[in-house]
Amino acid sequence: MIAPITLGVIGILLLVGLGRNTLKDFHMNAIFFVLMLAAVIGLNFIPTLYIGAFSFRIGSLILYLFAFAMFWFFGRFTSQITAFGIALILGGLAFAATRLAMLAGNDFFATSNWVYAIIIGTLAFILTQNGKFSFVVSAIAMMLFNGLVQIGSGAYNLHFGFDWTVIAILTAVVMFEVLSRVVRRPSRLAYYFETSRLEERD
Repeated sequence: MIAPITLGVIGILLLVGLGRNTLKDFHMNAIFFVLMLAAVIGLNFIPTLYIGAFSFRIGSLILYLFAFAMFWFFGRFTSQITAFGIALILGGLAFAATRLAMLAGNDFFATSNWVYAIIIGTLAFILTQNGKFSFVVSAIAMMLFNGLVQIGSGAYNLHFGFDWTVIAILTAVVMFEVLSRVVRRPSRLAYYFETSRLEERD
């Protein structure tokens, strides 16, 4: 129940006016974003669907498809490719950490959990310092990570670790919102990952 509660809180915050800087990077209004989050929450209550060894919940699928699609909307191609590469690297490094933990006999860190989610969300924010890319890098990195830890199970469940994906997204976006309110002038890294605002300066 972590994911629906967290997504619900995010939706409420958007409705009361918080998250404006993140929405600006997405080029979306709050109502659309809240409706998308509501769809994810509601559709995830539908039982898991199975296609052979692949299983998923519709809400989780929608969030991941949304995150993947948003890589390629509004922004420079170089920024999009760089952000996508960051997501792949973060997911791969997290998976490598689980293998090391498994060799050390540490069961907690041998699979996806909230600690990895917070670390990935934090790194996504630090490396992009952009609302949209913080969101999508966290989501795709966690999707990759959650998939890799299922290697050897004989099946792939897209919904596995979805709670931790939402925690990673929340971590990254909250950090971005706090920074954007405290620091008036974005860093050079933030300028690189800006979408419309970067293009307006060219």
